[in-house]
Order: sequence, then structure tokens, then C-alpha cells
Amino acid sequence: MRATRDWFGDALVQIARDHDDIVVVNCDLASATGTSKFKKAFPERFLECGIAEANAIGIAAGLAQEGLRPFVASFGHFLTGKYLEIFQSVGLSNSGVVLVGTHAGMAIGKDGPTQMGLRDLALMRTLHNIEILHPVDGVETQQMMTYIAGHNRPIYLRLCRQPLHEVHNEGHLFRPGQPDVLREGREVALLTMGGMVPVLIDALPELARHGLAPTVVNVSSLPVDADQVRRLAAGHGQVIVIEDHFIKGGLADEIGRSLLDMAQPPRFGAWGIGDYSQSGSPSELYQRYRLDAAGISEVIQDYAHGRRPQPRPDDGAGRARVLPGPCAD
Repeated sequence: MRATRDWFGDALVQIARDHDDIVVVNCDLASATGTSKFKKAFPERFLECGIAEANAIGIAAGLAQEGLRPFVASFGHFLTGKYLEIFQSVGLSNSGVVLVGTHAGMAIGKDGPTQMGLRDLALMRTLHNIEILHPVDGVETQQMMTYIAGHNRPIYLRLCRQPLHEVHNEGHLFRPGQPDVLREGREVALLTMGGMVPVLIDALPELARHGLAPTVVNVSSLPVDADQVRRLAAGHGQVIVIEDHFIKGGLADEIGRSLLDMAQPPRFGAWGIGDYSQSGSPSELYQRYRLDAAGISEVIQDYAHGRRPQPRPDDGAGRARVLPGPCAD
């Protein structure tokens, strides 16, 4: 198992060998974001801006306007926190910048809400011409990187810190905007992305013990084809979105809007993070927010039986803690 940020680092070096317009604009996080291999292979194409994401975005936009394909890499929380600069210099100017936001979701753990990528999707989806890609494994990361290198439109590439097992075989073909059905099931369709995909797959045996055999769908790029979502939903009585993101503004909103246009929409449920999250180990956090395999299984069973899932009571395991020290790697 490897993190998608690590797969990204390898793929970046590979595509840069064939595309000499690719450059990296770094924000003092080369090791943490996976760009250190690029720095070693192509030092003359690596620009270090330090802890200055706003400057890095402006520099990258200028490079893109001169015909280069710049990748700006930082934690997703820090990078999308410079929303004004992204809006003005990338979105409004339609600059061909690849914004690489790592440490998606809660997996950064003890560094807490000030560094978790939990509202980046909501921000980036307000920008009409920025496509969002969120790979789940090495196969999909490699194919997405090849896709990115083949055009010069603005992209937000969302990457995970936690190791994830492969869910695709080498024959998988990434198709932008198309829902990727990983498991064909019945009655319930589960839609998710990134780090939640293998967790949902891990929940399937427990769901099977309770008579549930859901369809599992990887929505790895946004905007997603709404007609495809509606066709998929039409074959199921219930659609449930699970995401490692704030429950507002993320994948649930995207899918929910698609279903509203159906003459007979299925029942709809969504599960994500309803507060600013906490500080704790990743396992503590995912358990507390019912986003581990056991918790997701319980949530899906609740929805399937017409019950509204409830957050776990705060028993102290997820209580916020102040931890000194630098950013996690």
C-alpha cells in the first residue's frame, strides 16, 4: 500500500521526461507533497517559494501564461486557503496551473483542523473552469497524471496522506467526469472518492452479513456527468454519499443536485464531517466520525432501514488536544 501523494511523486517525474514544459512551484513541503523526487531529477525546473502559497500561485499563473505547465504543491488546506489568489490568477485568468493539494481529509491526525483538507472541495467547486481530480490508487494516479499532461486547463489534484490499497487492475481506464463502478450491487448505491473508497470496500463483508449488497462507485473527478449519475441512481432505491470532507459543499452536494432533476429520485443520504473535526490519531478520528469500516457499515445499515444515523457521543477519544511541533509530513 502507498499514499496517492507518493504515487503522484513518481508519476510527476515520469511525465516530466516527456513534457519539458512541466515545472514545480514548491511551498517548503517537497518531502510531504511528493515533489522531492522531481527536485532531484529536474533541479532547474523546481522553484522554491517557501511558506508562501499566495506567492507560489501568482508565480505559477505567470509561468502558465508563458506556456509552461506548473504544478503548485502544498497541503490542500493551505493551498485552497489562498482562495482569492486562485480565483483571480488561476480561475478568472484561466491559467493552466495544476494545484496539488495533499493531506486530504482527516488523515493528518494530531495536527488537527488547522491543517486538514476538509473544505477544499467546497471552495474549488465554486470556480467554474477548475476540474477536480481525486485518485484512489496508483493506477488511477498515473492515468490522471497522463491526462493532466495532455492539456493545459486548470486542475485541482487532491491527494491523500494515508496508504491505500489498490482497487483497480492495470486494465482500468480513467475517464474524466464518469462514475467508476467498482462493485455491482442492488438496491443501495454508495458513492465516494479518494481515501474513502477502500474503506467502503472493507465494509462490504459486514454489510453482506446484514443482507446488504450495495453498488460501490468511485467518483474520482468533478464535475461528474449528471446524466450518468441519474442513470446509475435509477437502478437503486437509495443513494448514499460517504466523504472525508465537510458534509456541506462537497461530493454530497454535487450528487444531490444531480438527483433533484429525476422524476422519481431515490432516497438520498449523506455522511461526512459535521464540525471542524478534532485532533487525535487518524484511527481515533475516523472511528469517532464513523468513517472507518465499522462505522460506515453502521451508517449504511441505518440509512437502509430508514433510520437517521447519529454521530458518536464524544466519549473523550476525539477530544481536541493541543500538540506543539511542526506540520506532519
